[in-house]
Amino acid sequence: MPRRLTNDLLLGLLLAQVLGGLLGWALPVGTAGPLYDLHRALGIGVILLLGWKQAIAFHSLRRRVRWRRWDRSIVWGSIGGIALLITLVLGLAWTLNLISFDLLWGYSPMNVHVILGIGLLPFIGWHMLARRRQNAVSAPVRSRRSLVRVAGLSLATLVGWQAIEHLPPAVRLRTGSKPTASLSGNAFPAEIWLFDGVPFINADRWRLGLSGSSSATFSLAELVALHPRREVQCVLDCTSGWWSEQVWSGVGLLDVLGTAGLAEHAGQVAVESVTGHRIVLAVEDLAPAVLATHVGGEPLSPGHGFPLRLVVPGWRGYHWVKWVQRIDVS
Repeated sequence: MPRRLTNDLLLGLLLAQVLGGLLGWALPVGTAGPLYDLHRALGIGVILLLGWKQAIAFHSLRRRVRWRRWDRSIVWGSIGGIALLITLVLGLAWTLNLISFDLLWGYSPMNVHVILGIGLLPFIGWHMLARRRQNAVSAPVRSRRSLVRVAGLSLATLVGWQAIEHLPPAVRLRTGSKPTASLSGNAFPAEIWLFDGVPFINADRWRLGLSGSSSATFSLAELVALHPRREVQCVLDCTSGWWSEQVWSGVGLLDVLGTAGLAEHAGQVAVESVTGHRIVLAVEDLAPAVLATHVGGEPLSPGHGFPLRLVVPGWRGYHWVKWVQRIDVS
């Protein structure tokens, strides 16, 4: 396959992988379902395309060693290539159920996969753009041979993806997340979004602040006393690659907004943590949302968001804000 076409396809696939992965986080799980399938399929395409890419890279390196011609694009390409290989190995091992979310001393390989996948793009992009002019003299991009090879790559990608999808089933969700303790109260992983630490919160002094067309505050005792109480059994699907089904109880988010006189003209709702983590959702997505004070009949532990955690069924775990202290309505 022509060098320029190989590079363009590889960069396009990587951009699609990163964009699809980010959208898979940002959108509701039901909406993003096809993106998870596409992500796995394109991952197979990247692996197959590397067969052509490695032949091009080795030929280029031999030629440069012979003529002693080096430039910075080799450095950027090498960094990006190593990161890409690690990313692919982790992704494939994850899909084949060879590794789990607690492999790296409690830090999920899925997080490493995501960080490297995003981080390698500038290096590979710079490398390929630097080489684009040189590769213009390679075999024609628009040719019958190129068309046949792209068609073959597409077919092999489809076959490889379906082969993986039809492996003996593991207990994992469509998102790729794997099971951990369910219906266990607080006895399931307490992942922290990004670099947040577990804050110390004095329940007697803590207040939930609400603002919008009016403002209000609630103490923990006032929230617990609100009626009706809500209980929902649903799956927490963490972006670190695990899932857990629990029974959450508390008060409906929209019920709290109604009590504070903020529900009538609400369009968007921003929920903010003590640590500064903030998510914004449309009010129509929040009908099943619960401001939970308990899980499995137990008060939330500090690691799981004591004293108040947002539970949003159908959305990925990073939307489930812990240690909620403020809600802004607009």
